[in-house]
Amino acid sequence: MKPKDQPSDPLAELLQAAREDGPRADLGEQVLAELAYRARLEQTPSRPPAPRRPALWLAGPTVLVALAVLLAVRLTQRALAPEASIAAEASGRTSSSSEPGRTAAAGSVNARPAGASSAVAPAADPCRDGARALGLDPRIDDFEDGDDAVQALEGRAGFWRWARETDAPGTAPALIPIPRPEPLRSNRLALHVKGGQLVDWGATVELDFRPSCYDASAYGGVGFRARGPGRIYVAPREVSVIPIAEGGTCDHDCHNPHVKSVDLDATWRTYRVHWSDVRQRGAGKPPLDPQRLHSLAFLIRPEDTPYDVWLDDVHFIAR
Repeated sequence: MKPKDQPSDPLAELLQAAREDGPRADLGEQVLAELAYRARLEQTPSRPPAPRRPALWLAGPTVLVALAVLLAVRLTQRALAPEASIAAEASGRTSSSSEPGRTAAAGSVNARPAGASSAVAPAADPCRDGARALGLDPRIDDFEDGDDAVQALEGRAGFWRWARETDAPGTAPALIPIPRPEPLRSNRLALHVKGGQLVDWGATVELDFRPSCYDASAYGGVGFRARGPGRIYVAPREVSVIPIAEGGTCDHDCHNPHVKSVDLDATWRTYRVHWSDVRQRGAGKPPLDPQRLHSLAFLIRPEDTPYDVWLDDVHFIAR
């Protein structure tokens, strides 16, 4: 006979526990005892005693099914992890893949000299899945929210970065607004970059659009407020000058954007650059196509360093 303290039908209890995903701690041992008991009952008197082996070989179909249920319950319990651990693991994957990828794309745009080529195989045109401005709200960023993200308007998204020739590839830091000199109640924050002498390609304040192709043809160019002293180059960059590996379509003569030089003043001034004002280096180059913008950059070349530049109220201008 079975022990008096053993449940009348532990297999039924096991099935119920499997439905609830919560068997009690000693249920497994009681089920194994029940399996051995039923195996003995299913043996015929004429069969000689079986050699020593697990009771599974002597079990009937009902017992095998019950044992399978037990194993399924145990495996389910092992597979389940605390929600906090799963969330932490997912967060780790996001920060280790998403966020480093975004910084590498922003920080490496000028990491190679002009004329460098990419060995990456041709990719699909990023403008097939791009976003388009409607011409209803020209603001790009006034920096008053204090973060590195542009204002979410007309499908625009992206992050500001400060890339320098002295940075390791993919390590351009996020550019966070700071209090302006002589702040106003309605205008407290702006971007500020400052550095010493550079000798290779210089430095850049840049915004990579997300997705990596933005149609800004509803507007006529870009405007911004800035103060120097010094000179910067405004560069609305097409996907055609960005290497394939960085979200563009360029496979030769990359990093040759359309640019317009702007001489800054020691006091705040507003500047406007039309699409027709910018030019590429080299003869016979086509005009800028504002339907295929990958990014917007403010370049500081080595001959204009050391540098001390403030930027504020970046926006599109009317056609």
